[in-house]
Amino acid sequence: MFDFKMAQQFVDDLNSDPHPDNIKKNDDGSLYIPISVIQNQLDDVFMGQWNFEVTSTTFGRKWARGSGVMEVLNPITDRVIRRSGDAGIILTGNLRTDSPRLEAMILLSCAKKFGRTFGRDLNRTKDDAPLPVIRIEKRDATTEEKRMEILIDECDDAQELTSYKLIVPESLKKKYESKLKKLSQ
Repeated sequence: MFDFKMAQQFVDDLNSDPHPDNIKKNDDGSLYIPISVIQNQLDDVFMGQWNFEVTSTTFGRKWARGSGVMEVLNPITDRVIRRSGDAGIILTGNLRTDSPRLEAMILLSCAKKFGRTFGRDLNRTKDDAPLPVIRIEKRDATTEEKRMEILIDECDDAQELTSYKLIVPESLKKKYESKLKKLSQ
């Protein structure tokens, strides 16, 4: 039989503030809870009954982004709860640390969605602040062509270069095709 009071207490516990000792501060002043703490909390709260999977990753020259899914077994209702998350990082060039860091950031993104105790409301005033209005000035064609030419010249990955295909101006199509052919060899 469903125990409403137990279920409500479980939700209240998930939405309690994180323990102050678990909250750390980045150099930019933003707050976070370390991945090791989150993983231990997931084990404690869901009695080890949680699963996490990175479902997609995309890598650029200096960045990576990914998405994932976390499933937990609610200990009160015995039902699976599923939350998705995504994250992006700046690459340092060290595959040994970059890949696990991306995975950790995706896991943190998923876990936050289970409640405040996992860091949901950290940085909320900054995250929920209205975005500034930015005026976009029309750029002339030569500025855009120069920018695109630099992107083509500096690109060293065929997959990344292929992502430019739809925005390459006619005047740079030959340069684009030549670079793509060179990177695909």
